[in-house]
Amino acid sequence: MIEFQDVRKSYPVRNGVNRVLRGADLLIHPGEKVGILGRNGAGKSTTIRLLSGSELPTSGTVDRQMSVSWPLAFGGAFQGALTGRDNAKCISRIYGRDIKDTLDFVQDFAELGLYFDEPVRTYSSGMAARLAFAISMSIEFDCFLIDEVVHVGDHKFHEKCQIELFEKRANRARVIVSHSEDFVREHCDRAYVLKDGIFRPFDDVDEAIDFHINSLHENGAANDTNRTTVAMPPHDPNSIYSPHPATIRRLDVPEGTQIELSILPSSIFPECRHQAWLYRPAGYDGSTALPLMVFQDGWWFKADDGPWQTPVVLDNLIADGAIPPMAALFVEAGKSNHDHGLASEQRSFEYDSLSDRYVRFLEEAVFPEARKHVTITDDPTKRAIGGFGSGGICAFTAAWQRSDVFGQVFSFCGSFVDIRGGGSYPDIIRQSEPKPLRVFLQVGINAKPSGRFDGLDWPSGNRAMARALALKGYDYQLVTGEGDFSHIHGVSILPDVLKWLWR
Repeated sequence: MIEFQDVRKSYPVRNGVNRVLRGADLLIHPGEKVGILGRNGAGKSTTIRLLSGSELPTSGTVDRQMSVSWPLAFGGAFQGALTGRDNAKCISRIYGRDIKDTLDFVQDFAELGLYFDEPVRTYSSGMAARLAFAISMSIEFDCFLIDEVVHVGDHKFHEKCQIELFEKRANRARVIVSHSEDFVREHCDRAYVLKDGIFRPFDDVDEAIDFHINSLHENGAANDTNRTTVAMPPHDPNSIYSPHPATIRRLDVPEGTQIELSILPSSIFPECRHQAWLYRPAGYDGSTALPLMVFQDGWWFKADDGPWQTPVVLDNLIADGAIPPMAALFVEAGKSNHDHGLASEQRSFEYDSLSDRYVRFLEEAVFPEARKHVTITDDPTKRAIGGFGSGGICAFTAAWQRSDVFGQVFSFCGSFVDIRGGGSYPDIIRQSEPKPLRVFLQVGINAKPSGRFDGLDWPSGNRAMARALALKGYDYQLVTGEGDFSHIHGVSILPDVLKWLWR
């Protein structure tokens, strides 16, 4: 069972203390389906957090004698820098699940495709919810917590979730917090109404719904001096940016073609596999030597449902004559051939290391496959490479190590910090003879990730890079924005960045 005994929960607010629960009692038996109704701000989500153990009561006791899930579709425990696969591995280890079984189930159920091996911070809210729901279903709990109606994904995926939760796990206890009376009526055997910090129990769900509806229309509700104080949500620094018009497909612009390449195992990065895609401009005659761009985290940049829409941008800019017709390579970081290998660690090894390994990998493993479909210029002034985060510093390293291969670089939120020595680049630049490079840098002034990156300062690292490049007379640009460690500002300026690089 799960039992609240005289539970009180308070939060400090500007005007004093917000008392959410005021001596609340609640009891959930094994296999019971219990609904919790209440107006906005009554404390329903607080109740879910207390039930799950993610928060502790201010006073009173919460006695759990069943295993309890986190709120379904809640992804707050995910590490954004890790891929969906790696987050699933970590949670599987915590709960003692077989890793292979968990990965097989989650990958099949979540339907994330290649995004399963991308950092979770790149996911849309719907994708993160699908991952969270799939991981929840991969672990067998005695009681599932459902915060609001479970609408995850499209209609087909939503139906699959309903079957997995309500049919296959019909014998498990469920606590459902919802504004939908019909949803509570359909799935609950009894209900509580949370009003004035107290749970009012009802054995008849319809009676609970009637009481809840009547309480919403009480004349005194608007004057309730004990109501919950609702704080304004924090300002999103990325909200001032919107996608560039060039990211929108135009009917009058011919589309280039995209070809998935077969990248053979590489001796440079053994024990892992790579994926890459080639963009070939519309109307290409097959013989002209084309300029080349390379994008790290390639799937992220090329995905039809992703934020960057790079093939669309290339189509539009080429059609407008803003950049020359060019080939583009979208290259993924290596994925370990071993189940227990973390994809993020392989990516960091490839992208954050200050060596020529990655550019040699491109030359020896990727370029030959691309040349089967397109002729690429050998002129480094007509070759560019770029990326985001660690992909940004990887781009700079490739050009710095081999300016005979790449002459142009763009980096969004580049990780010029001490992950694998990247913070030393400004000193290296100042102490070296100038190289024939054109460099574009972008960073958000709030780009200071936490977790294992706590204390590393992306804005300062990029400013130091700009000062060093200026001192040595490089053709460079630094654009700082208001955003955080996010692609949103980059998406809004990518077309202008490409025009600057290829001017």
